[in-house]
Amino acid sequence: MNVYDSLNLNEILEANPDVTCIGAFDGVHLGHQALINMAKSISSKYQILTFDPVPKKFFNNMHKLLSTKDMKVDLLGRLSPESIIFLNFEDVKDLIPEDFCNILNNKLNTKSIVVGKDFKFGKNREGDVNFLIKYFGNSNVHVLNDYVVNDSKISSTLIKSTINEGKLELANQYLGYSFKLKGKVEHGNRMGHKIGFPTANINVDVNLVTPKFGVYEVDVTKADKTYKGVMNIGNRPTVSNDLKLSYEVHILDFDEDIYESFLEVEFVSFIRDEIKFDNIEELKNQISIDIKSIKNK
Repeated sequence: MNVYDSLNLNEILEANPDVTCIGAFDGVHLGHQALINMAKSISSKYQILTFDPVPKKFFNNMHKLLSTKDMKVDLLGRLSPESIIFLNFEDVKDLIPEDFCNILNNKLNTKSIVVGKDFKFGKNREGDVNFLIKYFGNSNVHVLNDYVVNDSKISSTLIKSTINEGKLELANQYLGYSFKLKGKVEHGNRMGHKIGFPTANINVDVNLVTPKFGVYEVDVTKADKTYKGVMNIGNRPTVSNDLKLSYEVHILDFDEDIYESFLEVEFVSFIRDEIKFDNIEELKNQISIDIKSIKNK
């Protein structure tokens, strides 16, 4: 698989795919997977075209994402495209629709296209499915209608909303995999060690969606080995007056120095809201209850 990062528009790809599948693919959720599987059903010789940054992020820097660029490459790569192509959105956002289609045709060797029914492109989003059909021909443009689960149209916006609400099991259903965060373990104030529950403080990309503040059952992967864990997301109100957002995970039955290591945390379920306890003993008792609830599953 080839990955073209911020493709130069003066470059002509040597690849000769049968199908080009186009989208933002934030999170690579079930709807995205259905779109890509439509492309695969037409031909295994297909490429994925996406944008960097995600268009919504380009226009609103506060826009939160389900996946980083590296995570997106990993998720898309599991679907076995011949190539993943990132177009710099800055380079194409003001193109008239015909010029964008010329790039698809002349630079990316596009013969057949797969897009969602709401796909828009070009300056002021003037290009749409009808324009693609006019340019490439009706038989060469394949359109996926809304992907619906339990009467809900699956979208990145819907999934982020469920994550914001702490509905991780529902988010995982819509994603088709467990929502995950990745980051490096940083030094903290070692409060977890002091109260008998050492935690890894993870530096998470600020561009990613923040789950509802609270305590979660998680699976923690380090160097291809996975452990059960309990994660707190929030401001740690019992032990700190600092409102800084923190991601702290206590890994069950684990005793290693993992500072500066990278961890991948997969969310299983929401356990409870973050609570400000009256004292440390109450906090310790509740953590014990949280851990017991995971071990007893």
